[in-house]
Amino acid sequence: MRKPGFYICALLLATGACATEGDRQSQSPEDDSPTPEPIIRDSAGTRIIESSAPAWDGDRWRISDAPDVVIGRRDGDGRYFFGWIGGGIVLGDGRITVLDRLAGVIRVYSPEGTHIEDWGRTGEGPGEFTAAVGLFPYRGDSVLVSGSLARRFHIFDHAGRFGRRAVTRMQLAQWYDLRDIVERGSIQAAFSCCEFRAPLATGAVLLSTPEMIPNTGSGMKRSTVLVAIVPDTGGVADSVAAFRGGRYLPGEGPGGLPSGFHFQPSPQIAMGPEGFSVTEGDSYSIGAYDASGQLLGIIRLAREPRPVTDDVRAANENEIRTRIRGYGDRVEGGSPDEVIERALSAPYPPHLPTFERLHVDPEGNIWAGQRRYGAGDDMADFFVFAKDGRYLGIVEVSATLSVLQIGSDFILAQFSDDLDVQYVHLYRIGK
Repeated sequence: MRKPGFYICALLLATGACATEGDRQSQSPEDDSPTPEPIIRDSAGTRIIESSAPAWDGDRWRISDAPDVVIGRRDGDGRYFFGWIGGGIVLGDGRITVLDRLAGVIRVYSPEGTHIEDWGRTGEGPGEFTAAVGLFPYRGDSVLVSGSLARRFHIFDHAGRFGRRAVTRMQLAQWYDLRDIVERGSIQAAFSCCEFRAPLATGAVLLSTPEMIPNTGSGMKRSTVLVAIVPDTGGVADSVAAFRGGRYLPGEGPGGLPSGFHFQPSPQIAMGPEGFSVTEGDSYSIGAYDASGQLLGIIRLAREPRPVTDDVRAANENEIRTRIRGYGDRVEGGSPDEVIERALSAPYPPHLPTFERLHVDPEGNIWAGQRRYGAGDDMADFFVFAKDGRYLGIVEVSATLSVLQIGSDFILAQFSDDLDVQYVHLYRIGK
């Protein structure tokens, strides 16, 4: 079992704290212009790949303007109406599976979007869901359905046959959480285990605690998220990683609770063919890990985080007002004006989040999504890194889409229309 210190060192490496000047190799002083060739160096035994310019020259990957497949309807046949989409996966033969959390079933569609059958149902028995949350690809073209608080997960094979159900335990991570709360009183007690992050190629799964928020001290503090690898048998966690979460001001909130900031970063984790990738959302840096939790390398893009400008603040505050007033009588915590005032009183951080979404395609390319902030921006940028860590370039994706899966030649995404009706779209990637 690894000790947390290993991962804390990995965390420092991700921010460059462990590197020394002697470890660095730079470009030739005669040529200050960025080049697509990355700088590769070794720092404390960890490989760091840093790019300053995209490798794509003119010809870059593009997403089709219109979806090839659209699944969903505003009314009519209930097999095409989604109450709450929890995930979507394209199987190896092209069938599209979609988890409807409210209906408690996995809807299965043909590659053209025609409904074929349903897997699972609401209930307590084998292959039945009480609180299905997420849908993930699993080994051998199987799928995995995670439950509320990651207490259990269900596995179905490619034909929809129920395989097994496992109950997870994350005692090691909970023990560190509890020790810090009891012995030092230094963090706000969050609800306990767990959030399901991703299944790994080995069959094990990644779970995490909720944010553990600082409750003492002064000035800006970062929360902590603990991540554990749990065997596919549902046993106890055998390793733990600590990653930084959002920014908080201890004791500044109502009742002396921590107060949060606008534009919170949070750890993003994505499963890959051979392991998983992690970004903390506050720098252009991604850690690559193998399936056992060993840090393999750091991928970096040489650019500074974007500042919080007056235009960004104005757009954010207008969005907050519009969203809260849209709730009408359903708003909780006071009148809409009172809730808006509290929301607007949160402080602003020094810069915007960087990577806010993370996906890995079957070839091992890492797709790191970044939202564009400001009025009228209707696109999001996905920074694409090759399996070897080279920065390839940016793929633009509509900001109205929530990406569910990225394949070799497609993007599967969720879309909500002006009536909040949910759809699943499949777009082709031109390479």
